Amino acid sequence: MGSIASKIAFAPKLLYAMGSYMLTGWNKQAYLGDSPETGKPAPMPKFLCNQTILDALTKLMKEMKCLETISDDALVKVSRQLEYFYTEEKFNEKEMLALAKFLIDQSMWYHPLVDPSVTVDPKSEVYQSRVPKVRFGKTELQMPLITCGGMRIQNSWAPDNMPLLAPNRDFVLKSAPQQNIKNCIKHCIALGINHFETARLYGTSEYQMTEALYELMQEGAIKREDFIFQTKIYANKKDTFMKSWNATWSNVGEKLGYIDLFALHGHADMNEKLEETIEVCRELKKEGKIRNIGFSTHGTSEQIMALINTEYFDYINIHEHYFGSYHGSGTPNTVGGQGNLACVKRAQELDMGVFLISPVDKGGKLYRPSKDVVSLVGRELTPIAFAL
Repeated sequence: MGSIASKIAFAPKLLYAMGSYMLTGWNKQAYLGDSPETGKPAPMPKFLCNQTILDALTKLMKEMKCLETISDDALVKVSRQLEYFYTEEKFNEKEMLALAKFLIDQSMWYHPLVDPSVTVDPKSEVYQSRVPKVRFGKTELQMPLITCGGMRIQNSWAPDNMPLLAPNRDFVLKSAPQQNIKNCIKHCIALGINHFETARLYGTSEYQMTEALYELMQEGAIKREDFIFQTKIYANKKDTFMKSWNATWSNVGEKLGYIDLFALHGHADMNEKLEETIEVCRELKKEGKIRNIGFSTHGTSEQIMALINTEYFDYINIHEHYFGSYHGSGTPNTVGGQGNLACVKRAQELDMGVFLISPVDKGGKLYRPSKDVVSLVGRELTPIAFAL
């Protein structure tokens, strides 16, 4: 009863926090956490209940000088891996220490690149370990193998141009999360991740990412040619689409000058809206406001193949991962099979850039992998490294 009662008591607080976040943007009340059992500690990982292993790991972390520098997020991921190999694979103390050292090294190798007090030689191993880039099809852009998506990078999901619902822009741009976004972008660029993707639909994300990039340019930390900016808008009838476009351009145009990659957001259908939107996009491309036209999609493989074969597009954002094609999984691909792999191959035949959506989340939640995934990947790679 106590548990049920606590959940009932917590419900109004959770609803208030959600409403506060949606309507006014970030604030401390919006981060109450998702557990109704407030004050109840999380279960201690079993490997930390082994005093011998705990003492050995503490000594190792002191020797590696990482107690104060490893991030909380990295520590959580390291602990998940250690817990699996301790409980499921029955690792002994020696094996646990070797794995812990490997995982900590994997979590901290990049620190010199983001430490402003350290000058890194471009010929050094750590600099050469930055995220590599590949040609992004006919766009001729050099795209990093993993990029920075903005779907969760915002103060609020509330539309940024909707009366009454839109959070105050000045408040948003002076808030603590805005500085976090700016720092995130700085770190990304230091690591070789220079593609930043957002959308009109992502609440305040579009103008927050734009502002962070603009400030870094103003400070001389980056130049416009140093990064690739992508945003997305739903295809629509011309008048409706232009309203969305004008809102996006008011966020981006003056500060960034142009949009490297512009996409029709979540598109699947061959219809009049597509034709009208493409016509507008071609004009915007002639005007230099956008440089490449693509589409993102959560459609069936058959729908995606039809869109690719229009040859309207320079690139595609698509789900195709080692563990499946997300929405495309199990759907006919028009060439005798299922899933999105055939769509990827067809896009490559047309020299389209191919961008895989959410490889470490929709690609199998690899930041919190299942036991089967960890067992499959083994100890030599982390699941995220395996996916890349």
